[in-house]
Amino acid sequence: MGKTSKLRAGDRLRAIRELTGLTQKEFAELLKLELVHLKNMEYKKNRVTEECYEAVGFTFPELLPWFVYEGPVNLQGLRNSDNKLCKFIAARIDAGLVPEGYFSEGSIRDGDTKEG
Repeated sequence: MGKTSKLRAGDRLRAIRELTGLTQKEFAELLKLELVHLKNMEYKKNRVTEECYEAVGFTFPELLPWFVYEGPVNLQGLRNSDNKLCKFIAARIDAGLVPEGYFSEGSIRDGDTKEG
C-alpha cells in the first residue's frame, strides 16, 4: 500500500491533509496555523512545531499516534469518532482513496490498536 521507509512528520502532516481533501489554506485555517508555516512544514523546510502537533491532536485525536511516531491508525476509531472529518477519512480509507506512499502495510488496522 505504500512506502516502507520512515516518513518525516511533514510527510505525515501532508498525508492527513490529503486524506481530509482540504487545500493547504483550508487545513491551515482548520488548525489555526499560518499558511506559510503549514507549507514549510509539509515541504520539510521547517520542522513540525509543537503548536502543530497540539492542533492535530485536538482536531484528529484518532490520528495522533500515527502523526507523532507512525503508530497504527485505528480505522474503527476513525469511524466512531465524533469528528466529521475523522469519519470522512475513514470513508476514504474504506474506499481505497489513501494517498500513495504514506501508509506502510499493516499501519491501518480495522480494530483495537492497544497492545497486549
